[in-house]
Amino acid sequence: MDYTVLNGDTWEKVSSKFGSFLVEKPDKSLIPSHVVTLDLVCGCSESNDLVTYKVEAGDTLFTICSRFKADVDMTGKLNGLDNPDLIHAGDLQSLYVVFLKFIISFPDPVVSTVKKSSKSRIHTTVGILLAAFTITLFTVAFVFWRRYKMKGTQSTKIYSRTVKCLHCYLDSCPLHTSEKSVVSSFSSDKATVFSYNEVRDATSNFSTSLKIGQGSYGSVYLGKLRGKNAAIKQMKNTKSKEFLSELKILCKVHHSNLIELIGYAAGGDSLFLVYEYAQNGALSDHLHWPSVKGKKPLAWTTRVQIALDAAKGLEYIHQYTKPYYVHRDVKTSNILLDSNFRAKIADFGLVKLLEHSPEIAAAASRIVGTFGYLAPEYVRDGCVTTKSDVYAFGVVLMELITGQQALSRDANPGNNLYTEHRSLVDY
Repeated sequence: MDYTVLNGDTWEKVSSKFGSFLVEKPDKSLIPSHVVTLDLVCGCSESNDLVTYKVEAGDTLFTICSRFKADVDMTGKLNGLDNPDLIHAGDLQSLYVVFLKFIISFPDPVVSTVKKSSKSRIHTTVGILLAAFTITLFTVAFVFWRRYKMKGTQSTKIYSRTVKCLHCYLDSCPLHTSEKSVVSSFSSDKATVFSYNEVRDATSNFSTSLKIGQGSYGSVYLGKLRGKNAAIKQMKNTKSKEFLSELKILCKVHHSNLIELIGYAAGGDSLFLVYEYAQNGALSDHLHWPSVKGKKPLAWTTRVQIALDAAKGLEYIHQYTKPYYVHRDVKTSNILLDSNFRAKIADFGLVKLLEHSPEIAAAASRIVGTFGYLAPEYVRDGCVTTKSDVYAFGVVLMELITGQQALSRDANPGNNLYTEHRSLVDY
């Protein structure tokens, strides 16, 4: 290549103009205005492309070949380098670099192209990842939407079928229209709707041999419904208010120390509530003349555990439900014992709701409950609070300790007639 020398030119300045491809000729003088021939070597050896590179301080064979994407072994052999890790700038004026593919550009543009290509590849990769993520997100969303839609449709069908069946059962029961709609609203997976025939067959047509209890609202029978033992309470249809109250509450509250409602039914002149079966019956049977009733006296540790269980059940309806509830009929005959003698509070027919706070009293339209367990202030003022249940629970504790009944009768020494009732609290 011909080059016209400029004023002040030196081989170093000329080399800087042409990059590392210039082979310097220090033995040849540079005279201003004279034309000199510059060697920019590019040749072939063993079918490989060659280019010359001016060695700079800090260069190694590896860094040079990496920069030009050249063959390290062939470049080292061609230049007679024993140690490819170290090249002194003063040892070689230029280095032959062996290409596997010829590159027609100076090093800087090559680096720039590599950077540009790298950025392009990064952008492409990011774009692909974003597209894949978006598609995946939409796919997952669609799958969940389909499942939710199918589940909703299935639930609607089940609910509709349950309500339809329930209306069939209630047709034969003389409830008011408003009460039937209330009962229908409880159709859910929390309570099973049984047919009248199922209940009748489970109790052998309400056989007295299967009767396990008698209360003010009806009789309780032991029956086997759908393969499981259950306690079936039969109530007269005139007790629809208590039936609805208990159904409404037990469909909402669930606790290990509260009796669990399994389901309900209606037919003929009766309403039915189906509960889990408590194998050891009422607590009262184990405290008052247990031997007469075929029961064994309770151990003290068992009595303490029963007291704790009943307290936890009351605490739950007093503090942890919304609205709060007052049982209003806590007594030993309404505390049932399972197979492990763990206590469960039952009979929620007289429950009173406290909408705002368990500490704020609610006025009662009438005094309900069992004498011997009624708090004096409740009888006097007719105001219902959770303290009414606490008082009754205190009477239960006294029964657990003494084995005496909450209300007993004093005998008249003159004629041996029971003439006076006396509360256990008065002793």
